Amino acid sequence: MAIQGDPMATSRVIKTMTLRFGALLCAFAIAAACGGGKKAGKTTPGGGTGSDGQSMTDKDPVGDGGGTGGADGDGGGSAGLPTPGGGTTDPTSPAVVAPNHDIDPAQAKTQVDAHLTIAKKALSQPTPDPEVALREARAALAIDAANVDAAAFVAFAYYHKRLYDTAELVLDDLFKREAAKQNANVYYVYGLVYDATNRPDRAQLAYRKAVEINPNHTSALVNLGVHQLKNSQYTEAQATFERLTQQFNRNDAITLTSLGSAYRGRSADYPPGAGERAKFVQTAEASYKRALQANASYGPAYYNLGLLYLDTDPYPGIADPMQRLTAAKAFFEQYKNMPGVDIKLYDSRMKDVDKAIKRVQKQQKKKKTS
Repeated sequence: MAIQGDPMATSRVIKTMTLRFGALLCAFAIAAACGGGKKAGKTTPGGGTGSDGQSMTDKDPVGDGGGTGGADGDGGGSAGLPTPGGGTTDPTSPAVVAPNHDIDPAQAKTQVDAHLTIAKKALSQPTPDPEVALREARAALAIDAANVDAAAFVAFAYYHKRLYDTAELVLDDLFKREAAKQNANVYYVYGLVYDATNRPDRAQLAYRKAVEINPNHTSALVNLGVHQLKNSQYTEAQATFERLTQQFNRNDAITLTSLGSAYRGRSADYPPGAGERAKFVQTAEASYKRALQANASYGPAYYNLGLLYLDTDPYPGIADPMQRLTAAKAFFEQYKNMPGVDIKLYDSRMKDVDKAIKRVQKQQKKKKTS
């Protein structure tokens, strides 16, 4: 400035601007209060909206965001200068308040939830879009780096990209945080990765943990029920799929067929002719037929009806075994004409039916000749 570099100019200015000297001092005080030429460092949102594990609606406690501090990071400004927002050495000078660059916690949560809603929708559609989900999850993390659900969606997106090792690495790193250990979405995605990498025991444990944390996590509940069926845990599977159909109104063909298979498995716990066995067989048939009402092209429902008639001897309400086996064969033939049919599986079951028919024919022939 000229007033500092030229002594004679300074003298002339002082002589001619005596009445404005106080104003200059005031201006100098304001300049000092702004940090003496140093720029205040921009802060990040304090605390954010990280999830505590229940769902995307919960958040961690939000911090106060901290002070802006000086550019050198000491948080208190340079020695001899007033602190941001405080008074100056001149009582006539106006108070200076440093700008607050932190995002309001409520606004941050709204933005994070909006990104996660898009990510969830992208992965829920018939053909998942992992690229959109990954973009939106990262955008949420840019707002709140501590958000566990956002990180879980990153892993979920990698799972849909079939990058299972990458997804598991993301989860393992996330799991170092205590909040992740109480998050149902983290365990659910772990279960998906374990299933995809042929670790069924770990997958079932992960789904069970997800349901324990969030009993309303229907996707984890469905997958848990599938593992219970595979492990012949029919009582547990019955409870799981009854809950899905009754509490959550999941009356799609897949869920109803799974429920029917749980009933079919339960029927084997009782001897032939027992009333309990007949009840479970009839309930299983009703569930399979409800599945076909929901989707007449769902092949597994026909296949399981065929198994039900093939394996249940005697069948409730059917005295003639040939009538039972003829019905089983008809259901397998219908399965053959459905989308996604497994021809090898069909051929195998038809051989079983043909053997059973020949066996019954021999028995009936012996009765006639005796």
